[in-house]
Amino acid sequence: MVRKQYSMCSKIYLRKYNYFTLLFIMQIVFSNISFCQQQSYKPFNIDFNREAALFGAGAVAAVTAYAILENLKPMSVEDINLLSPSNINEFDRNAIGPYTEDHLGDALLYTSYLVPLSVVFFDATRKDIWEVALMYSEVLLIQSSINGIVKGTVQRVRPFVYDEQSPINVKQTKDARVSFFSGHTSMTAALSFFTARVASEYVSNNTIRILIWSSAALLPAITAVSRVNTHWHFPTDVMTGYVIGALIGYFIPELHTTTTSMSGNLSIYPSVNLNKPSLNFQLQF
Repeated sequence: MVRKQYSMCSKIYLRKYNYFTLLFIMQIVFSNISFCQQQSYKPFNIDFNREAALFGAGAVAAVTAYAILENLKPMSVEDINLLSPSNINEFDRNAIGPYTEDHLGDALLYTSYLVPLSVVFFDATRKDIWEVALMYSEVLLIQSSINGIVKGTVQRVRPFVYDEQSPINVKQTKDARVSFFSGHTSMTAALSFFTARVASEYVSNNTIRILIWSSAALLPAITAVSRVNTHWHFPTDVMTGYVIGALIGYFIPELHTTTTSMSGNLSIYPSVNLNKPSLNFQLQF
């Protein structure tokens, strides 16, 4: 007995289109056999309401951060003289030392702004360049805004301020009062993890994925060490910055992932049970 079997392949577009295109293909079968077809898909989607909420919240946070930091007052000489390393916990105390320019940390921060451009080396990524650019903007806005609000609210004094060899003019700056949490480390982590999260959607080779994620973890780690060694931050500053930056960099793309990933195979086939016919769906990831 010859039976007909239909295999339906669906392709999901951006949410605003939100429909399935159905294609039936005939095949001669006598048992449960199905055809599976690898789907092309867009890993990230743009939704107006979501983007408006993210940019709106980011804009409010940015204005708040600016207002807080703008009203921040430098410490007086009297305030500086009252500072004592003994008031710092033992874990952070070793970071205290003379003021030093952190050229490596600055270079890594500026480099991190260019790291997301590496996704253009993937052919598949270029067609989604606008989605990637939008998410990149959201990472920059949200990360810098949160960092600014926390810095201006906590007002933690930098390690070099506790050192007697540091010039008094650098101690009496607004920047000397915004140690927590590390902006260099958090921004580097945010952009590195953002790049890795985006790139991993387009790279299937596990070796390359490992290299990408390893680099993403290493870049902010080196930045963190440099910030501590040059006495700009305490260890808890960079540790907190690393975690917050990494979370922002990872979850912004995660929020934009296509609801149903078609990287797997969709199969539709009828049951051979004549007493209870049915249509079976199978989606493999």
